[in-house]
Amino acid sequence: MSVLAGKVALVTGAAKGMGRAIAMQFAQEGAKVVVAARNLPEAEVVAASLPQEAMGVAIDVTRRDQWDAAIAAINVRWGALNVLVNCAGITVGATTEAVSEDDWRLHMSINLDGAFHGCRAALPLMKQGGAPGSIINISSAFGVRVVPGFAAYSVSKAALNAFSRVLALECAAAGLPIRVNSVIPGGTETDMLDRVLAETGMPREKAYAVFSRIHPMGRMGKASEVAQAALWLASDASSFTTGSELFVDGGCTIRT
Repeated sequence: MSVLAGKVALVTGAAKGMGRAIAMQFAQEGAKVVVAARNLPEAEVVAASLPQEAMGVAIDVTRRDQWDAAIAAINVRWGALNVLVNCAGITVGATTEAVSEDDWRLHMSINLDGAFHGCRAALPLMKQGGAPGSIINISSAFGVRVVPGFAAYSVSKAALNAFSRVLALECAAAGLPIRVNSVIPGGTETDMLDRVLAETGMPREKAYAVFSRIHPMGRMGKASEVAQAALWLASDASSFTTGSELFVDGGCTIRT
């Protein structure tokens, strides 16, 4: 039996990369998926490719009004929301001295505030009817084991981890059957990582080889591997797991 049959899941940043892989994995396991991206046509293309009933919505995660509109549309169509995956994010490599104020604020606005707005908008619908729910925030190994040169990104992801723990405790204290967890990927083969490595000025193959060496398993992760972790947290198999950080990082956060 498909483990997400009967569930409705919203995934942000779902037009590409990890978000798209998560949306596909959820649909393959029976979920009705709301594919959210800033670009509506891109979201609709992904939604149309899924094997289950799906819908594309436009959400700039920094804008609460767009969150509210999307949640209202989900309520009209399906009357429920069981899973929220906050996957939209950005990364720009820069030290504390070098990062611009605009880039610093943009990291916080998307990586942290985006999840905050999403949770606040989604919780009323997730609470409706009392069904179990799962909120999954896609963080980063750089938010746990920081490295120089990614100041804004590391701080935004570390704060996201703290937010996940706070919200997990708040839901539990309120007696809500809504779990909140973080997935902590290491370097993962996506368009975003390609852009980051391109900034090093090295050829792609050399940059990947260098970055792979910080992972004890000797390779980058795949978006599908992050999606499998998100699937477990979305499913009833993780029914006693909340406030946790699920590492999908090839061991990079424990390297010596």
